[in-house]
Amino acid sequence: MKITFPHTGNMYIPIKVLLETIGIDYVMPPLCNIKTLECGSAHSPEFICMPFKIILGDFIHGIQNGADTVLFCGGLGQCRLGYYGDLQAEILKSIGHNVKFICIDLTFLTVREIVEKLKPLTEGKSPVKILRGIACAIWTVFRVDKLYRLASYTRCREVVKGCTDNTMKQFHHRVQNARGFKAIIKEINWAKWTLETIKTDKKAKPLKVAIVGELYVALEPYANLDIEKKLGNMGVEVHNKLSVSHWIMEHFIKRNLPVKSKDTSHEAGKEFMKTDDIGGHGLETIGNAVLCSRNRYDGIIHLYPFTCMPEIIAQCTFNEIQNKYGVPIMTLILDEMTGEAGYMTRVEAFIDMLERKRKAGTPDRILNLAWMFNWHGFVNYINRGGNMLLKRRNRKNGSKETAT
Repeated sequence: MKITFPHTGNMYIPIKVLLETIGIDYVMPPLCNIKTLECGSAHSPEFICMPFKIILGDFIHGIQNGADTVLFCGGLGQCRLGYYGDLQAEILKSIGHNVKFICIDLTFLTVREIVEKLKPLTEGKSPVKILRGIACAIWTVFRVDKLYRLASYTRCREVVKGCTDNTMKQFHHRVQNARGFKAIIKEINWAKWTLETIKTDKKAKPLKVAIVGELYVALEPYANLDIEKKLGNMGVEVHNKLSVSHWIMEHFIKRNLPVKSKDTSHEAGKEFMKTDDIGGHGLETIGNAVLCSRNRYDGIIHLYPFTCMPEIIAQCTFNEIQNKYGVPIMTLILDEMTGEAGYMTRVEAFIDMLERKRKAGTPDRILNLAWMFNWHGFVNYINRGGNMLLKRRNRKNGSKETAT
């Protein structure tokens, strides 16, 4: 039995650790690229979201390279993610791929749930080895996300541009060739040490921008056109609020503790959406936008795939959040037809506006209005209003001179 799985950002690293520690044979698809998307799109419904298409492309590649079992995550709730597994299984069957699907329910994730779902793959394996694999994978998730945060901090401050990107590129190449938990941790430590030795500008005060939105698009560099790297190279410190480690902490570790605690982003989101769930990561998106606004971030970028209903609902609250807290929010909708040039033009214009806002100290609400509509149109509108006032004043002065 040989298993394959989809990519979701850096999630392939802890999955490698899990499977290799337990001793499960697997096929890892290549990092997401245009061929993956084209392959998935060719067999997907036209208006299904982009994550579905990329994930299907990953499955097809894995199956073509010898996999007979697919490992996937689903769940209940008001999001199409819960139907992905069944629909993808039917599509794969229709194109001649009869494989077994193992779908881990993310709604109420427990160690027992993981062990039960992996049972067909772990027959004859030691229970100690299975639990050790789960523990090592969770530990790896936190180590990798910490490394990514360090890269985000370094990239926007580095004196010689490109050093951070080169280090992370080498890290991904090396970690794909590494085998086992100890070897992967060694590569993480190497990347951490290399990033810490990069010369940075200690006096730099970069803009601080948060990324919120749908989990897959926010985490997968190919899906979001590598926005974290692009922003970092523009001198922006990026804080991605949708890390895998955060998700595991909130939905796996805390939920399995005897003392329950509330999700801070969900509680913050209820200020503008009076419900416990709007599907997907919608309520979390609203809450993260509120928390970032309270913490005085310079701006927020909201990412989601075309047709994602939970994020469309979340987007409806952003005008109220901007009006109350004065932090600009820009939404970017992504699918396979998204053009990088237009996408980057919007990102650059947004960052330019944030820099002007910081330098000028312009009142937040005025600049938010300018951004929500059109900066140049807003300026022209103000100029026209000023010119009209000057003309009125000149007409009044002229009439007074004529009267005297």
